[in-house]
Amino acid sequence: MLGDLPCHLGESAVWDDRAARLHWVDITAGLVHTLDWAGGPTRTIDVGDMVGSVALREDGGLVMALRHAVAYLDPDAGWCEVVAAVEADRPGNRCNDGAVDPAGRFWFGTMDLAETDPTGSFYCLSPGGTPTAVFDGIICSNGPAWSPDGRTMYHVDSTRQVVRAHPFDPDTGEAGPGSVFVDDTGTGWYPDGVTVDAEGYVWNCKWAGGRIVRYAPDGTVDRELLLPVPRPTRCAFIGPDLALLAVTSARMGLTDAELAAAPLSGQVLVIDPGGPRGLPTPRFAG
Repeated sequence: MLGDLPCHLGESAVWDDRAARLHWVDITAGLVHTLDWAGGPTRTIDVGDMVGSVALREDGGLVMALRHAVAYLDPDAGWCEVVAAVEADRPGNRCNDGAVDPAGRFWFGTMDLAETDPTGSFYCLSPGGTPTAVFDGIICSNGPAWSPDGRTMYHVDSTRQVVRAHPFDPDTGEAGPGSVFVDDTGTGWYPDGVTVDAEGYVWNCKWAGGRIVRYAPDGTVDRELLLPVPRPTRCAFIGPDLALLAVTSARMGLTDAELAAAPLSGQVLVIDPGGPRGLPTPRFAG
């Protein structure tokens, strides 16, 4: 376990290999947490709004998807600058998970707060540009993540219980029609955040499933890691050699009895997956 700050809805674990830092968010509390690998207390910044995800910037600091905006954050100085509005005309939506592609574009999705209607979209923010919707009709967007060669993008619609693989052109940023990579229909759990390791295998957290599943590039199950929390949300490879997994989790929606049975819910867990290693985290070029 890293730190001791249980999140209501922890998400968006991001490893900064240059600074040896882990960043993550508590979405509903509007908090961004930063922890140095060398030790010391966790630094927490209240950004004053729901924060669905964070990603690294090439010039330092973070890019964030707030409830209805994209913003920059300097976690050391504490300043925050809104740079673009997102779906201000859809009060029932909010921004959710996001990540940077190998060419330095920031991708993030939106979701219906009630998680019933397909009002969400999936956006790409190029350096110097404005957020552009790439596709819509999403209930709860999660991910994305990319294969090591950058030619496959994985995107999740959690409520529909599917992970899709899209052909992707890393030069142009064009994503082709997706095909079902993982179908969790009937399992009782929901696919949440994803990451890809150096071997091209996909790691997917299972909300309400208490596990992470590693999939081969052809979609077959390679292994399952059972967790002491029922609601893992996102994992990221961390550490000097990218050999450990940091896993964010949530307390949201759990009963008192469920929390008593899983007291680590909301914490950031650290797991040794026993061999696989991660890829360096891409940085937003804007």
